[in-house]
Amino acid sequence: MQRKKQTTAAITVDGYELTWTVLRDTQWSSQDDYQGITISVQQVGPERRALLLKYPFLGVKPNGNWHIPEKVKITPQIVELGIREAIEAGWNPDSRGRVFNWLVEKAE
Repeated sequence: MQRKKQTTAAITVDGYELTWTVLRDTQWSSQDDYQGITISVQQVGPERRALLLKYPFLGVKPNGNWHIPEKVKITPQIVELGIREAIEAGWNPDSRGRVFNWLVEKAE
């Protein structure tokens, strides 16, 4: 289930001016149980290598079937930690190429 209105927010990490957008909210999948949010990060300016931050499920699992979990409040601090993790893992915002997918470990 996608958000009705996608918002783009600006953030600066290590001198890079970036924008981020929530692509997918928390959802339930019959194959993979609950999935966390996915955030797209791109550098401002010329098109460069994008980053997809895939977070683990951060909420409390509802007790019962077919319940949609509560939406998690996304803060710039959570996004910044994920970006820093991806940079340490090898994502370079100045590079070009296909999207860099990163499964965030430290969600808080």
